[in-house]
Amino acid sequence: MCERPDIGQYQGMTNTLHRNTDHKMLGGVCATIADRTNLELNIVRLVTAGSAVLGLALFGLGLTIPILYVLAWVLIPAQGEDISIAQRWFNKPQVQEKLDSFNKKL
Repeated sequence: MCERPDIGQYQGMTNTLHRNTDHKMLGGVCATIADRTNLELNIVRLVTAGSAVLGLALFGLGLTIPILYVLAWVLIPAQGEDISIAQRWFNKPQVQEKLDSFNKKL
């Protein structure tokens, strides 16, 4: 049994996943990971940046971390918002029209 029930809990944390925009540097993804795992924010940022650099240098996988970061940034809604950047973009009328015409062609 965990002795500290507040581990991984920041003030106002719910079961839904939202990007922490209070401590963001870029998109708030690392801040969210730090809040959820109760790790130091700067350590999460260093591990993320180090993984990207080492992945590129050693394994040729350097773009994996930045691509995952951008995907999380676009797909996870910001704190205090109900929809993500991707949902907002796909809900635009111009995009809906193009998606509808594309689906009709299929």
